[in-house]
Parts: sequence; C-alpha cells; structure tokens
Amino acid sequence: MPYDKIIIGAGLYGLYAARFCGRQGQRVLLLEKDAVPFSRATTINQARVHMGYHYPRSLSTALGTRDYFERFVDDFAYCIKADFQQVYATSAHFSWTNATEFKRFCNAANIPCDEISPDKYFKPGLCDGAFITREYTYDAVLLRRQLLDDLAVLPNVQLRFSAGVTGIEQSGGHWVVHTAAGEREQTAYLLNTAYAGVNEVNALAGFEPFSIKYELCEMILCEADHALEGVGITVMDGPFFSIMPFGRTGMHSLTSVTFTPHLSSREKLPAFPCQAKSGGACTPENLANCNDCAARPQSAWPSMSQLARKYLREEYDFVLKGSLFSMKPVLKASEVDDSRPTLVRVLQEGPTFVSVLSGKISTVYDLEEVL
Repeated sequence: MPYDKIIIGAGLYGLYAARFCGRQGQRVLLLEKDAVPFSRATTINQARVHMGYHYPRSLSTALGTRDYFERFVDDFAYCIKADFQQVYATSAHFSWTNATEFKRFCNAANIPCDEISPDKYFKPGLCDGAFITREYTYDAVLLRRQLLDDLAVLPNVQLRFSAGVTGIEQSGGHWVVHTAAGEREQTAYLLNTAYAGVNEVNALAGFEPFSIKYELCEMILCEADHALEGVGITVMDGPFFSIMPFGRTGMHSLTSVTFTPHLSSREKLPAFPCQAKSGGACTPENLANCNDCAARPQSAWPSMSQLARKYLREEYDFVLKGSLFSMKPVLKASEVDDSRPTLVRVLQEGPTFVSVLSGKISTVYDLEEVL
C-alpha cells in the first residue's frame, strides 16, 4: 500500500515534516541513510537560533528569521538556552558593515540592539561597535529526543535508519523509492529534506540540481573560562569569528568565516579530493558523514583560536575540547549579499516531488505551506 508521503532525510526538517503530517493522520515513511537522526548538520552547526543579526546585507533574510524567532522559541522551549548574553560587534577593519550601519540595519529589521563599549570584551581599536542582542541557542540532543518521542506515539509514521536511497522512478502515478536494503516503497508525494544531499536525491529523480557551493566545515567545541561562560560573541561582517554557548552542553562552539570551511566544491554534486581516501564510502553521488571519516581535514584550531584571541580581551579565554565536521550547502546566489533564503521548491505535481534547502532551523515552518 503506498504511503501518503515519503520523506528523505532525518534532520530537523525531515522529523518536523513527519510529525506534522503524522498528526494529520497521514501514512508517512521517513528514510535516513545514517544509523541515527540528527547525525549531520542539525547537530553540527553553531546551534544559533537566529533573530536576524547575522544578515546586515540581506534585510529579507533578517526579517524572515525574526518573524519565526518567537514561535520557534515557544514551540521548542525544552531545548532552548537563553540565559546568556549574546554580543555582536563590528570590526574596525575589513568589515562590510560598520557600527553605524549595523545599528541602522537593526532598527530597520526591528530587532533589539543595545550599544555597549567595545572595550568591555575586545582589545583597544579592534572593534568600532558592540551591541547586546537577543539571540539564543538550541540543544540538538534534547530537540531530537523530544521529536522522536512525539513520533513514537504516531503508529502511522514509520522511521527507517541506515536506509539510504539508491533509486527513484515514476510508475503509475507514484514515486517508487529503492533503498540500499533492497526495499521498494511507493508514494504520490516525495519530500526531499536531505540538506547537503539535496542534489543527490534530485538527481536520482531526474531533476535539475540547485545551484550550490558545497563547503566541508569544521565546528570547534571549547570549554570557556568563567568570564566567557555566560557570553556569546560574534564579530561581523567579514573574515571574523563567533564563539557562543553550544546548546545546553556546557561547551562553546567556535567558528570562523575564513577557517571553518576547509574545502569547497562548485560542482553539481559534492566532489572533494578527500573522497579518494574514503575507500569508496564517500562519493559525489553518495555523500558519507564527514564527522565519521578518517580522511577529514586536520583541525583549524590554531588559526581559529588565534583569530579569536586577537580580538578578545585576555580574560575571555577558552580551551579546545574537540571538533565536529559536516557538509554545508550554500546557494551560489547568496555569495553576493550573504542572504540565506529558505527554498521550498515543488519540482513536480502528480506525483508530487518537493525539495527543501535551508540553513536556518527556525524557518522550518515554511514547510507547512506544501505539506
């Protein structure tokens, strides 16, 4: 019997869509190539619940994230950490945006922005403005646990892990989906929420790829000292850094515009030289989990930590605890203005095929329009 919907990819967007449709009484099958959900980008990122501050050169992106902020924080309060001070600063050198422009942007976006002296956090002369903002972090482990608990009480929703998709074809008004385990399932509605694998799935179904640049990224986990423990700091707007609480883990994440991406690929599918060292486990057509790969790059900790310490006063110190690696897709069009639109594309109807690409968790609600 065909499913009402088959969803490919068990990150936040996939699990949210499965729950949304399941609560409407639909028969849903969710397929995930990894052994557990949330094993890639939903977990391996800054865990920032955006209010819009990150996008001073794209007001439309800022407004979209601002509009969903309160709803996301209310709906997912069980995994939100809000008890810290989030500081944004503009670098005095090599920044696309200065302090005056950042204040003007925040006013235009109608988001809180209280100016403070840069000297509180930064060495003299390095930042021309600093601001207390309202922005939180989410805990991916708690988020995953609750979503799985919600899905467990829906007998009409089935989750299959270690179930990579190997083929997609049309037959009799349905999509026929083949998995690595030899399973063959049918649906009239296929939803692609594979994130970095979005073009792999599009290609299997015969659709044109999104125009994406792929970045193999490292997120560093740190233990912050007492002065930095209750603070998140982001320096804008160029080749700078961010260090902020990582959910409720007690650690901070450290990222850098320059050093977080180790490698990039502008091919239609994610082709990287390190794939030749993976023993066939990772290919452009079947992207493996970078975090589990022995061929992942050497850590950029020396460069990232040096950059952060160049700016921060000495009392705001931190030590290395580890690194996480993941693939990040960025729309090529976004390289100009740093916009981060959420794409929800209906590529075909009858049978329906929808592909989703978004780098922000709070815009997950955009899915509801097509579900």
